[in-house]
Amino acid sequence: MMMKLIRLVIYVLFVHLFFINYVYADNVCTSTPTKYEVTMKKVELCTSSACTTTTVLAEKDGTFDIASASAGADVGSWITGYALEIGTTYTHIKATISSTFTIKGTCEDDGLNGLAADTWCTTIGTPTVAASSGSSPAATAEVASSVAAADMSWMVPNKADGDNGAFYGSSVATTFEANGITKVNDAATFTWIGALSSSYTPTATSAPKITIKFDVTNQFQHAGDGSGNCGIYVKPPTVNVTLAD
Repeated sequence: MMMKLIRLVIYVLFVHLFFINYVYADNVCTSTPTKYEVTMKKVELCTSSACTTTTVLAEKDGTFDIASASAGADVGSWITGYALEIGTTYTHIKATISSTFTIKGTCEDDGLNGLAADTWCTTIGTPTVAASSGSSPAATAEVASSVAAADMSWMVPNKADGDNGAFYGSSVATTFEANGITKVNDAATFTWIGALSSSYTPTATSAPKITIKFDVTNQFQHAGDGSGNCGIYVKPPTVNVTLAD
């Protein structure tokens, strides 16, 4: 039986990588959300991209605002009990996450996608049109001036297989799938798998640390729903994970 390397030092950092410029369709307004809150259920290290062999780092509910500078301390405190096997090569990380997020943000529209110029689309507690689902985002009425944003519930879209509704189409869903996210339509949770920046094999003298960086710059978006309302959603964050001594 392999010996266990009992202690893994966890460093979880939050960063905005301002040099990254995300570009999406011209008729979509983008800004950086002031809240991007997710609930993690489980985090595992994997020995391949398929994640068939895993080491659990944490398995309990933990809610984190990855648009907040406190995210690092919050996630670091959440991951507490784990063991890495000496001689095992870890290549990927896997997270099981609630499909429902809490988001907050606003964006000034410039006549995009049928909306009036110099108006605002902002999250509100009770959406104007329906609640968010896997087939459609919540929608709020455009307003003539900036107003304070409020927390709003939003759900990760269903797969890009025709079950996403007229508004989502395949664009948003495809973006999530291309970023390592797998979700069964209308499921309460989804999984995300990402490659470590480089593979890592602990030895008897290793003192590993894991560094996780989130970036949500320009990931708050809206577009007109054809009725003068703003369909509001977020794109997946950029996540970078490093495991090294």
